[in-house]
Formats: sequence, C-alpha cells, structure tokens
Amino acid sequence: GLGAAMTAASSLIMLSAPPDRAGMAASLEEVSFEFGGMLGIALLGSLMSAVYSASLVLPASWKTDEIARDGLDQALIVADRLQGAAADELRALARSASDEAFVVVIAVATTILFVTAALIRARAVRVHPTGEQQ
Repeated sequence: GLGAAMTAASSLIMLSAPPDRAGMAASLEEVSFEFGGMLGIALLGSLMSAVYSASLVLPASWKTDEIARDGLDQALIVADRLQGAAADELRALARSASDEAFVVVIAVATTILFVTAALIRARAVRVHPTGEQQ
C-alpha cells in the first residue's frame, strides 16, 4: 500500500527536478518523509495514549496501580500481580481500551488522509493535454 505510493511520489519528485538540482530534491524528499513520519508517530501516538487512558475504566473497589493507565503493556504487568478473576478482568478491560484507542487513531488518520486528498484535488491546476490551463 504505502510503499507503492512512496515510490511513485519519490520518482515524481526526482523526475521533476532539473539534473543540477537532483541532490537538493532528494534531500528535500528524504527530510520531508522523515519529518512526516516523526510527526505522525508523535501526534497519533499521543492521541492513542490519551484515548487509552480515558477509556480504561477500572472499578473503584480495585486497589490497582495507576500505572495500568499508562498503556496495555503496563496493565498486563499489573494484571500478572493480581489473583484470579480480577487479573482476567483487568486484562479484558485493558485490551478493550487499547482496541478503542486503536480504532480512534485509525479513524483520525483516515480522516486526515481524505481531507488532505480533497484539499490537493481542490487546489490542483487543471491542465489540458495541450498544456493549456483551464
């Protein structure tokens, strides 16, 4: 999926650059790719963590570590220290909160992609095959 799009985008950037500017175009393409990846991981990862923490509702009667709200892995570690049904319930609650957070992140990422595609489409200059602008 994304690999094919990146290959096409990279090829388009390099083919559009004049030969004497190919190094600069390659550098700009690489920095943009790395920055976009870093920004996506930071923002969507923060969103996932926030949604997970908000979605994990533990019974008030439990005396569990608050560290269980930090992430699924931490909740599973806390569950390993509990006994019987409480451990199983914590695992189920944590997995459910993680699933909910994942769905929210996928929905947000998909929305961003569709909005970006719509903006690019709306701003694209329509050109006839003869090279004339409409």
